[in-house]
Amino acid sequence: MHEPRNSGNGGFTVACGESVPRVNRSCLAFTLIELLVVIAIIAILAGMLLPALGKAKDKGKTTFCANNLRQLIIATTLYEDDHKVLPVGYPTDALPWESIWYRTLPPYLGRKTSTSIQTNQVLICSSSPRGGYWGFLTYAQNYLINAGRADMALRHVQQPVHTIMFGETQGYDALLYPDPHAIANVCYRHSGGNDHSVYYDMYGIKNAKRGRANVVFLDSHVELLRGASNNLFLVTKYQ
Repeated sequence: MHEPRNSGNGGFTVACGESVPRVNRSCLAFTLIELLVVIAIIAILAGMLLPALGKAKDKGKTTFCANNLRQLIIATTLYEDDHKVLPVGYPTDALPWESIWYRTLPPYLGRKTSTSIQTNQVLICSSSPRGGYWGFLTYAQNYLINAGRADMALRHVQQPVHTIMFGETQGYDALLYPDPHAIANVCYRHSGGNDHSVYYDMYGIKNAKRGRANVVFLDSHVELLRGASNNLFLVTKYQ
């Protein structure tokens, strides 16, 4: 049996004397048109997948935000059980600044609080790149619950299931105001919105696209709203 050997004429000679042609490497390369077709297909697939990935990412952030609000309402329930009143939305002159809700609630969640700036992620929605106007807060408490007072308890709320306790804001104010209010600050940053998706924007940006906002009610359930009416804030409901 003979082994093939180089014949010197571009192929191999075998035992029978026949020549095996050498494979032309240029036949294995992509032509420019084929390469452009592949790139176009990749671009089309990316265009189809990226919006879906963006929606999935937004949904994840929306869920994370809703979980923050659930933790805050749990802390509120524990606080009310200890003090027999709901947290202070905004302190009166007779109360220290440390009595405000975003400083008194974190310890109930096993988190540290500060007398200056909060760094707890439970107070910041992950969809807010800057962490709100001040950089440490993107939620606020119902402006009709213990704002300028400190004696309102859960028993004073007529319909907890229909009364908002906390909701998303652009972070400028510790109090949450409904859409018809002069300084409406519910921030509809999910589902296509951003940090300017409010009816009254501190930056002066008007007509920003509004998506949806997470809010938590006093009965502990969370909703993703497209609008926040006055009635959702009222402690005493009107039929």
